[in-house]
Amino acid sequence: MTNYNPIPIYDDIYWDLTTESCHTLLIAPSGAGKTMFLSYLAGMILKRGHNLFIIDAKNTSFRATFQSSGVRTASTPDEILCLLTDLVESMTHDYDTIFSSNSVQLDDNFATHQLPAQVLIFDEVLSALDSGDKKQKVEMERLLKLLALKGRMAGYIIVLTSQRLLATDLPKTVTEQCQTRYVMGANVSEELFHLATGSYKKNLGTSYKGAVGKGYVVTPKNGLTYF
Repeated sequence: MTNYNPIPIYDDIYWDLTTESCHTLLIAPSGAGKTMFLSYLAGMILKRGHNLFIIDAKNTSFRATFQSSGVRTASTPDEILCLLTDLVESMTHDYDTIFSSNSVQLDDNFATHQLPAQVLIFDEVLSALDSGDKKQKVEMERLLKLLALKGRMAGYIIVLTSQRLLATDLPKTVTEQCQTRYVMGANVSEELFHLATGSYKKNLGTSYKGAVGKGYVVTPKNGLTYF
């Protein structure tokens, strides 16, 4: 049975795959606890009966762990392009066969049709984009844009992670769709915190409490919240 209940994160913070804030951006410098957090999210996705895909250009133990459990993964530029292409083609097929009917209601989505979500965890997305040649990078960005812009209704959900982020690192059409944003760790600059959350550490009202496994999350429902 597929479970569509929101995934608990911390206190009253939940990751609801069926909402407009399903696409996620996670910024976490090295040693912040990102891999443990991603492993939790990945495990909960599988436990709820959804489909998981992992892109890990650095080919870390995170990829190996879930690959050994039968999850489709990719690490080389060719593998990444193949996986992204397959997801976009599958998404397009779902739209053409399920969501193009005149009987589809305005608020219909993959859950109302009892379909599992297709969740892509794209770890260290900037490393992946830089791993191929210019043509491959352009194609990766194009496919990622399609998933970000069109994926929510059909349940094609992306989780992007990076150790750092500049305003020009990812297409704006991708980052704007990631309405849930996490920043983890102690060594987070004021600029990085602002880019990730839209706020400044100096305006938190309390001292910055980021550490290993700790940080802040921004969602449309909760605003800026410690977790």
